[in-house]
Amino acid sequence: MGKLKRQMIGILLCGSIMLNACSNGAVEEDRGSRLSVKETVQSTMESLKELDLERFNEYTDNYVETYHNGIGIPVEREYRVFSELQQPGLKMGKWKRKEAFNRKVCEKMMEQLTWEIGEVKEEGNRAQIEMKITNLNMADVMGKYELSVWEKMLESTGTGLGQMVKEFASIMDEDEGLLAVMETCDEKDLITFEVTVTAFREQEAWKLHLDDDFINAFMGNINAEEYSEELQQKITELEEKQEEKLEEWEEDFTDRIEWWFE
Repeated sequence: MGKLKRQMIGILLCGSIMLNACSNGAVEEDRGSRLSVKETVQSTMESLKELDLERFNEYTDNYVETYHNGIGIPVEREYRVFSELQQPGLKMGKWKRKEAFNRKVCEKMMEQLTWEIGEVKEEGNRAQIEMKITNLNMADVMGKYELSVWEKMLESTGTGLGQMVKEFASIMDEDEGLLAVMETCDEKDLITFEVTVTAFREQEAWKLHLDDDFINAFMGNINAEEYSEELQQKITELEEKQEEKLEEWEEDFTDRIEWWFE
């Protein structure tokens, strides 16, 4: 995985993405106890589409644990996904702006989410559900953004490193950041996964287990190690050109220093 991609994933997934949720992750009073396995799956996917995380947490094992300080005040909540915007306390300044950005990214991503529920196999208190899930290929969205960063670095004067810093500082800008790249995506930028989702009974209600495959499917291939071959090739070519540019800049800088001393 390239350096720029790791940095972008760090920006987007510092504990993951998304909205406010319930205070302790517990199932509300029998809201899901009357739903069948298939109905639970449908409700879970609808909650993702609507970004209703309170409902999503009810129907899944997303909630993990709440951490408290020495006097018992909750200071952090751990979720399998969507952790960052489910934290206790009032967010100010750049943290509030980052939450707003992450929410917009998720809203734009979930606009493209579709699913098909296939065969359901129940056995006692467990079940397996075959699903086909389609969403925007977020791996390639980040690849397109990285490609634009490399292009602007090469077009800039000097080493281009200052331009890179500027570009990452503007990743949250709607007009030219990651959201702008997402706006240009169409059907060819979608990706489909076939996954087997596991469900289990808890307090008479069905819940879905969020394993890596299921998360990666509805989050649009966010965990991919590489971009598509075409994108990766373009980025590699630009990386090589940037290295050549740095070498030329270094030689020129060295010549200027030598001339100055002479």
